[in-house]
Amino acid sequence: MLRDSAQGYLGDAGGAPHARRVRALSDGFDPATWASFGELGWTGVLLPERLGGSELGLEPALTLAEELGRSIAPEPFVASSVIAGTLLSAATTDAATELGIALAQGRRSVTLAWQENRGSLGLPPFVTCLQNGMLSGTKVHVPGWHPGVALLVAAVSATGPVVVLVDPTAAGVTITASRLTDATLAADIVFDRVAIADDAVLLRGAAAEAALQLALARGTVALSAQLEGLAGALWQMTASYMKDRLQFGSRLSDFQALRHQMVDLSAGIELAAASWRAAATALDSGVGVDLAIHAAKARCSQAAQDMSRWAIQYHGAFGYTDEADVGLFVHAALAWSTWLGNPAAHRRAALVAYRSGNVRHG
Repeated sequence: MLRDSAQGYLGDAGGAPHARRVRALSDGFDPATWASFGELGWTGVLLPERLGGSELGLEPALTLAEELGRSIAPEPFVASSVIAGTLLSAATTDAATELGIALAQGRRSVTLAWQENRGSLGLPPFVTCLQNGMLSGTKVHVPGWHPGVALLVAAVSATGPVVVLVDPTAAGVTITASRLTDATLAADIVFDRVAIADDAVLLRGAAAEAALQLALARGTVALSAQLEGLAGALWQMTASYMKDRLQFGSRLSDFQALRHQMVDLSAGIELAAASWRAAATALDSGVGVDLAIHAAKARCSQAAQDMSRWAIQYHGAFGYTDEADVGLFVHAALAWSTWLGNPAAHRRAALVAYRSGNVRHG
């Protein structure tokens, strides 16, 4: 029922026309669409009832991520509803409750700043520090950025990791935003002795570390599902185009070699779908979590990149034009497949985990 609902809504209000409209906005974010997600219950799918969410669990969230991928939705569902939503669900402070309710209702989007070095995987040993109520440090590639976003920051304190709520307009915060290939924004942020009130610390110590680990694990699986959804939709678009495009007096779909390549791509996409579902199962059971997640992100990212290359090939010069919808899918695939680790990085991490036997049990 959730999938049918998502397909119905996104079929009318999503897809390439919506992506084109949002990319024309200066901040790459449409508050009205995000509010609609809230009305549908999507933004609060992981949030508990006390925050106004439905607490349906990870599987429905992954279903939504897959369908949002099919429609190349530019909304920050993974960054906000999955990653930040997981953190807000674990926190019990008044500030977290207020922000969680706003997220569930679609009134706010939320993003987490945790990465400190480009190209890194997982949680780094934080250099960003909260000391004597002052936050200092640098975060890179903060996703889902726009002027109205609520900002969570992962840092270290004298008692261990913390997650704090920071006002982006506060003194000492310097933001450098950049536009990604899918026209959404990411930001690099410098914190120079930013004053943090005690009630702005949402999570501390072991609870903060556990919530951060779970949030990034869920986010990586959800992004994998989104990539597989994109690859599947692009495959369908390309197969349909091949039935119409003529080459040497024949349709592209008549050439056996091209049909065989499309079969290979379809098989790769099916394997990608199986990989993120296996990762979700591992995350739920707590067995073989790291290996399964690395494998899923590597396979789903690679499937989206491979499908993008062949879609451009089969569409010919037309596929390179800005007017071609296929280009929107390719741009989204480039942004999504490299966020949270590219295929090569996850393959290396999976191999290291397998060879060392260092496979985390949740």
